[in-house]
Amino acid sequence: MKLKLNTYRVFMIGIIMGLSAAVIQAYFQVQPPEAYGISFIGHPNDLFAWITNRLAGTEWPVREAFLVYPALTVVGVLIGSAAAASRNGQLKLQPGPVRKKFLAVIFGFLIANLGLLWGSCPIRTGLLVGYGSGMAVIALLSIAAGVLLAILLVRIRARKGVPK
Repeated sequence: MKLKLNTYRVFMIGIIMGLSAAVIQAYFQVQPPEAYGISFIGHPNDLFAWITNRLAGTEWPVREAFLVYPALTVVGVLIGSAAAASRNGQLKLQPGPVRKKFLAVIFGFLIANLGLLWGSCPIRTGLLVGYGSGMAVIALLSIAAGVLLAILLVRIRARKGVPK
């Protein structure tokens, strides 16, 4: 049996699933789990907090999903990507394309800290907008503004012929 799904059917399936979830949540008090996927800012934060809470006795906040076991997703991604690159003969250290190291450090610091400030990835932010979170709307607009500014910067530099 071959299943044919055109755009209209996929759209209708999405509408039916969304409305069904809203009805179930509204009338049967069913709450979905917290939308918390893979995050390369939040998970390292949770891992660091989990380790320091265990070793140093601190009481830094850790997300409920990682109270018992640490968030090892980032460690797993690093090990898995290194294993895959090694298996394919592509594992090697090479310098990055950034010429001005100080700016790279500053930009990385800003990205990580602003990400920790919101504590969420863009996908979760979009999900929270769907749930009606006002803070998520502000965060999503900020993400969009940052992407647009980055696009403008890349286009300006491309017109001037500035190397990476």
